[in-house]
Amino acid sequence: MELERVLTKLRYDESVSGYALITNGGQPFLSFSLPDEALPPIQGTLRIHESSLRLMNIMTDAGTVILARVDPEWILGVLFEATESLGSALQKVKDVARLLEDVTLPPPPVPVEHPIPVMSEVGSGTSAAISSAVEETPQSVVMVKAEELIPPDTIVKHGCVILPGVAYADALMIDSALNIEFKKQFANVGVDTLLMVDEKRTAVEIADVLSKRVEHVLEVAQWCLQKGVVDVECPEEQETSAREIVELPLFEGKIKKAKKKHRDVLELCDGTRTVYEIAEKLSILYFKALQCIVPYRGKNLKMIRKTRE
Repeated sequence: MELERVLTKLRYDESVSGYALITNGGQPFLSFSLPDEALPPIQGTLRIHESSLRLMNIMTDAGTVILARVDPEWILGVLFEATESLGSALQKVKDVARLLEDVTLPPPPVPVEHPIPVMSEVGSGTSAAISSAVEETPQSVVMVKAEELIPPDTIVKHGCVILPGVAYADALMIDSALNIEFKKQFANVGVDTLLMVDEKRTAVEIADVLSKRVEHVLEVAQWCLQKGVVDVECPEEQETSAREIVELPLFEGKIKKAKKKHRDVLELCDGTRTVYEIAEKLSILYFKALQCIVPYRGKNLKMIRKTRE
């Protein structure tokens, strides 16, 4: 089963406030609306129970979080609304975690290892400097060559398949020079984008998995392309015009029969706006707008796919 299909079960669950895949060290990736205040208690819990964790619940300032072990490297964390019963929340997370066991998940970013020099190398400052320069040279050469091979006017477009580049592993190595520069530019959105690179997904598909705007993914991919972090394969028909496939919600029911808290959003679901555009117009979070739409999908609301220039 594909990762995006599994995560959809959480994204469209009205009782779920947010979720993320979390490393054993407590770093969240592929996060969807998981608030920062939920992280400290999650990280504290993992420091104590990481080796024995299977399925457990913890209380945070943001609400109840259920943690479930997915594989030796990843833990699923799901934040639920206060109205959801603990038993139901545990079962939902358990079901999704079981599905994730059949998904090939990307390896989590790894920290940079700083080797401790042996005593014989410490005595000579000159030899240490030479050793350092030699160690750094191969990476620098690779980066220069990567940038030289990519024409500066190459543009990543919506239908381009994103591929790992020569500096891909370096960009995902926590605290490497490239990783630090990358995070300054894009924070975790950039890392999440790289984790979804599987030589099959296009920029649009990666954006859909991450529930991010396509423009954000394209910006990340463009920067990474020029740094040698990714490469791209683009269909020739895209060369004449850059197009984006978008989903536009269309509500065909009676507004008076919808819940009052959903009506402002549903009134704007006229088949001409994306969920992101509706959220921006109402000055609300994307996730909140999505929660107003989900209960009506397949009933009085349908998603229309259109191509935009």
